[in-house]
Amino acid sequence: MKLFATLVSGLLVLTMNGQIKKNSFELHTRPISLLQGIITLGAEVQVGEDFSFLFDGGGGTSILDESTLTTFMIGARKYFTPGNTATRRELLKKAPFRPLEGLYVTARHRSRFYSDDGWGGSGYGANTNVMIGKKVMIDNLSLAAEVGVGRQNFGGDPVVLPTWAVTIGYRLIQ
Repeated sequence: MKLFATLVSGLLVLTMNGQIKKNSFELHTRPISLLQGIITLGAEVQVGEDFSFLFDGGGGTSILDESTLTTFMIGARKYFTPGNTATRRELLKKAPFRPLEGLYVTARHRSRFYSDDGWGGSGYGANTNVMIGKKVMIDNLSLAAEVGVGRQNFGGDPVVLPTWAVTIGYRLIQ
């Protein structure tokens, strides 16, 4: 956890050096969580030309195992697609797509607090992971998908597992 906090703090220092050319703010949700009965709402806030911070929260009762939980996530994202690539120019020609927001890497930490774990107990679960993904914009709608690997904490036992996420968002500020 200390390593993750150090990484996020370092990214903040590196990105807050006046390189912001265009701020963006995007609200998002995670449709897979919604299908499981967990309501989520989050945001991606641009803090540099190619950097953003992510955060979200949610809660509900899972239809899979009837666990009741509250979840919080914080992360940082670095985009790698340059603004003047041939791919972006080609995407501009194909309406209604806007330029591909691009390939990115995300480092994030999610905490889960269970008030009922489905078996009558309560507890804490967490995952810290690194993922690579891609985001596409259609008008102001964003679609993002990412895969990676992370340290999952289930009942106090850490395990390294593959992880993935799908996000649907709406860009409010461009």
